[in-house]
Amino acid sequence: ATTSWRSVGTVVHPFCLADKAGSDVWRHYLMSTTATGQDADFSEERLVERYNADLANSLGNLLNRTLNMAHRYRDGRLVISKDGGLLLARADYFAKAFKFCMSEFSVDAAIAKTMGLATEANQFIERTAPWKLAKQNESADLESALYHLAESLRIIAILISPVLPKAAHGIFDQLNWKMGSSGKEERFSLADAEWGRLPDGHVVGKPVPLFPRIEISA
Repeated sequence: ATTSWRSVGTVVHPFCLADKAGSDVWRHYLMSTTATGQDADFSEERLVERYNADLANSLGNLLNRTLNMAHRYRDGRLVISKDGGLLLARADYFAKAFKFCMSEFSVDAAIAKTMGLATEANQFIERTAPWKLAKQNESADLESALYHLAESLRIIAILISPVLPKAAHGIFDQLNWKMGSSGKEERFSLADAEWGRLPDGHVVGKPVPLFPRIEISA
């Protein structure tokens, strides 16, 4: 999906940009490109470029592909994977790196770690090729791949929640992971960014575009 907007010109109107792109997009740009305590340059073009790269092309694409494949090949039902796998180890690394960065008040670095997990999950899709596993009837490997991807998305949603709360809720809703699923009142807790919280047999929802690409018209 793609959305188009007109440039606001040479003067920055933050409320206008927030109305057009949403407050999450505005926060993501400011927090991901600005080191704490430092000055930063701004342009609407850079905001759109960062949004498209991080949210539309990487995270949004990961969410859409994962849920589409889960429904196409397994009617949305996940089978918990006993196999650790590389993605599990990488998710654990990125979650710990995120916590360290946040403890150092390096929010931009913490966001970069989160986007790093999304990038590696997309690479995992290309490497495991679930569509080939389905064609070859490799059920165990296919189920493992789909579980790893869904669990990575759940962890990413927790990690992005301080900066992108609306997007995080959107991902949780599409994963069909409700507040009651964790047994707590808090929906987002770093303590829950631990692998394996999606239970065996969990059914994910169908994808709805969260981050349509933005194209600026003159």
